Amino acid sequence: MDQPTLRMKPAAGASPGATLRGSSRGGYAAALRHSARVRFFKKAIPLGAAVAVILVLIIGIFDPFGRLRGLTLGPISLSGTKITMDAPKLRGYRAGSRPYEMTAASASQDARKPNLVELNEIVGKVTLENNGQAHIEATTGVYDSQTELLELAGRVNVRTDTGYSAHLTTASVDFKGGKVSSAEPVRVDIDGGSIKADKLDIDDNGKHIVFQGRVQAIMESDKARSTPPAPTND
Repeated sequence: MDQPTLRMKPAAGASPGATLRGSSRGGYAAALRHSARVRFFKKAIPLGAAVAVILVLIIGIFDPFGRLRGLTLGPISLSGTKITMDAPKLRGYRAGSRPYEMTAASASQDARKPNLVELNEIVGKVTLENNGQAHIEATTGVYDSQTELLELAGRVNVRTDTGYSAHLTTASVDFKGGKVSSAEPVRVDIDGGSIKADKLDIDDNGKHIVFQGRVQAIMESDKARSTPPAPTND
């Protein structure tokens, strides 16, 4: 499996040394060079898989020619030109054997703007290549079928069973370009460290990841994590 390319872009006028912190001198650089430290981003930000399932859910709900297998819908209501469906749920398999499940409190579409679909309170889980699971939550989502863009907002959280997590306020997903970006502060928590940044860009379907702005990275070396705390004198 190809490893993603990771880059840090500090804020203008700030020195790289001022924006990166570590538990020991050179600890961050060593951690970044280590392939295991780079490979975690494949697991830490599995947004591509999660948002692809959201897209399938949207298409299945408002497909006038048929229904997807595994798709269930709650009550349907009509208010003016807007149709709303309660509790849509989609279950299926990615790549033939990896199950996923995606639900929303409601989904709506305005007849005057048929290219836009709104989702509220999105919750889902997607099985990854290592058979672990990624869990995604988002307060709202708006998909534009003309531009193939999905805008997630309110609260966007992605976490895996292995302890990796990504926290965003907003996320813009470009399905055509294979890109995910956020212009709001982001935080990624991993085993032995965390990264905070003002902005995040993921392109080439997750192969390239760029943190921008005021980037703060804290990485503990394996030695630091394995060393027991010093005894205290009570």
